[in-house]
Amino acid sequence: MRHVFALGIVIGTALATLQLLYAQDLPGNVEAGHRLAIDWCTGCHSVEPKTVGIFAADFAEIAKLPSTTALSLKVFLQTSHKNMPNFMLQPGEADDIVAYILSLKHK
Repeated sequence: MRHVFALGIVIGTALATLQLLYAQDLPGNVEAGHRLAIDWCTGCHSVEPKTVGIFAADFAEIAKLPSTTALSLKVFLQTSHKNMPNFMLQPGEADDIVAYILSLKHK
């Protein structure tokens, strides 16, 4: 019985910690990320919800993918891709674009 109680405490503590981590603000500025996306990405992507992209993935649809996280976006933005220009993003700019894309998750 003690083991079940101890396991419950461990699981409860882990869940509470995850909630705190999830609730924390991510680095990056949504408005700055939106401006960067408009300037750099609209030639190929739909960066606004409910608009049509030229030929590349829609940012709102990317945001809604289960695999889309701050980490996955940051890695993607810092990796060269065959069909995407190799922008030289500063770390803060990448954080801003990530913040903007993640802001579209529930729109």
